Amino acid sequence: MATKAALPSADPQLLGAISKATPESLHHVQTDVKNPLPSKEVLAEERLRYDHLSSISSFTKVELNPIQPNEKIILPGPQTIAQEKTEQELMSGIEGFDAGKLKPTETQEKNPLPDPSAINLEKQEVEKIQEIEGFKKDSLKHTEPTVKNVLPDQDTLDAEKKEQELKDGVTNFNRNSLKKTTTEEKNALPSSQDIAEEKAAK
Repeated sequence: MATKAALPSADPQLLGAISKATPESLHHVQTDVKNPLPSKEVLAEERLRYDHLSSISSFTKVELNPIQPNEKIILPGPQTIAQEKTEQELMSGIEGFDAGKLKPTETQEKNPLPDPSAINLEKQEVEKIQEIEGFKKDSLKHTEPTVKNVLPDQDTLDAEKKEQELKDGVTNFNRNSLKKTTTEEKNALPSSQDIAEEKAAK
């Protein structure tokens, strides 16, 4: 064990400053725990996990109860059996078919050759097509187009001129050129004397 003299001595100035320090001159420091201890809930959870892993590692197959497997065999229904029977009969009939039972038949041609009239018609069409394809423009005759632009005669011009003058007269008519006239009433109402005479006559 080391003696007091063997221990390193502190700085006298630092020791003096510590001895003169007051609680008011000290700074408050918040302690931050870097590695806190686990809580009870965490410990209990870790314990359950450890026990579960231990039980798995120490588990033996002897503790298992033997179980007899139960196979469910579903028999086919009447409809399935009838369908399979029909398919089997078809396969047997195809495999055991005798080709000697077939009857020979004459082959009929459904697409006969065209008759002479159809051949002639097709030949004429081919000739027309060849004539159109081999046509030469040099054989055409040059013609001058005639433009028909008939001018109106004098009577038509006079009629159009009168019609235009009438339209201009209606459009540019001046009301100030009208003479003022007095309206004369042709069907005047009867006077009071005429009415009295008519009543007396009745």
